[in-house]
Amino acid sequence: MNSEEKATNSGNTILVAIATVMGVLIGLMFGSHKNGGSQEYPATLQGKMSEVLDIVEHHYVDSIETDSLSECLLGVMLSELDPHSVYLTARETAKNNEMMQGQFEGVGLALRRLGDSTFIGEIIADGPSVGSGLMPGDLIWAVDGEQVSAVGMPADTVVQRLRGPRRSMVKIEVRRGKEGREHLAFDIRRGVVHHKTLPYSGMLDDTTGYIFLSSFASTSHDEFHLALYNLLKQGMRSLIFDLRNNTGGSLEAAIGIANELLPAGSLIVYTQGAHQRRENVYARRGGLFPKGRVTVLVDEGSASASEVVSGALQDNDRATIVGRRTFGKGLVQREFKLDDGSALLLTVARYYTPSGRSIQRPYSDGTDEYYHDYLEQLMEESYADNPTLHITDSTPYYTVGGRVVYGGGGIFPDHLIAYQKDPSFVYYNRLSAKGLISRIAFEQVIEHGAEWAQHYTTLDDFCRRFEAGELMVQLLVERGVAEGIPLDTKGLAAQRRLIRTMLKAFIGESLFGPPAFYRVYLDEDADLKKVREMLK
Repeated sequence: MNSEEKATNSGNTILVAIATVMGVLIGLMFGSHKNGGSQEYPATLQGKMSEVLDIVEHHYVDSIETDSLSECLLGVMLSELDPHSVYLTARETAKNNEMMQGQFEGVGLALRRLGDSTFIGEIIADGPSVGSGLMPGDLIWAVDGEQVSAVGMPADTVVQRLRGPRRSMVKIEVRRGKEGREHLAFDIRRGVVHHKTLPYSGMLDDTTGYIFLSSFASTSHDEFHLALYNLLKQGMRSLIFDLRNNTGGSLEAAIGIANELLPAGSLIVYTQGAHQRRENVYARRGGLFPKGRVTVLVDEGSASASEVVSGALQDNDRATIVGRRTFGKGLVQREFKLDDGSALLLTVARYYTPSGRSIQRPYSDGTDEYYHDYLEQLMEESYADNPTLHITDSTPYYTVGGRVVYGGGGIFPDHLIAYQKDPSFVYYNRLSAKGLISRIAFEQVIEHGAEWAQHYTTLDDFCRRFEAGELMVQLLVERGVAEGIPLDTKGLAAQRRLIRTMLKAFIGESLFGPPAFYRVYLDEDADLKKVREMLK
């Protein structure tokens, strides 16, 4: 979850970013060409593709890059199959594998981009840069003697300069403080950096534990197991498991996490496809929390593996699902590696919840309509208090306890948390959607980060004593006006506390990492407040 997503969630607004996919008539590209080709081709799909590429390469009006054309052709072809089968370039494949593995090799810095300059947004916990002297807010001026800021260098290129094999050295030159007056250089030995998918867990009260999982990677089950173990040691008897905006990832991690919460022998999920027979997955013995109250918090951004877990817990009557209807992705992708390092993520099966539900939303009308329908669903549900709108499969399915549940388009919550309709949030949401709250907070880190790090030496101390003052609020208001968001006096007055809380949360995240953000933010999380009231 990035900074803007966190800020938007706190206002419970609808902020949906949907990439509209243009429809392509692939049949025109695969049509028969009898004239102008340089050789004969077999009458197969592969042969037609080769024939078209050969014709274009030898007869097109302008020079072309055949590799780029081939990649475009593959992307178009896969988009005709379903919305989630995709072609990944070698670079995209490597990045995807890093995300799934939950680790990479580098210096352990989360970067923040302002204009054409790159700053240190956060020192990643347990990474190679911890204790090095580098500080959040430092401007990365040069890497191994090459200037990387204020020269138009793309952010991805800066990342590549900092990355490298473990144990190799890199020299980082930074400028620190107001107007970058202090110039410093650091030699950092690269190492393995672990990207945690579980940024926060903790006790909300004496008996209620809370776990937030941002994605499902190969490390997620181990992270969840450890968090659950620590909460149980602190006396947890009721768990709130937050899967909001978790778009999924590793199916194996989802199965492992569900196993921690289900009694042995419970069906977790089954998968099936035209070329894959049905495979059932059951919970094994040894789960840490097979009894005790579980509440799963979901929303429209919860998808795929998040839906596997919430569906398994709902169908086994093991948890209460609270929030808003999930995205509805019930397709399983398998990676097929190609010789040049690129890969196909091809849908090979559907997964089904224990009751037999497929929660995949229909996509027979094409990818464009698939995402358009999702947007319409969000708009309609935002004005209603009915958690079962847009049911595309009216077939009743039954939990192990006999409750009726529905499939065909996401997991429907047992208890709906409707969208926030308070008009006083409009001003806050406009500032948040523009990214101004997190930006103002980070600009303050650039100017005062080193000073604050010395003054607030621990996270507990920061949470207890730090306050985002009225000066920051005024800076935010002025920046909003400059960027086309006029001051709404009533909106500011109504949400001043929330704005100051979010400024503090973003500053804390830079200084102390994601746990600081959640320690501060959760007290103002409106959805979580409603869940806690419901539990009472």
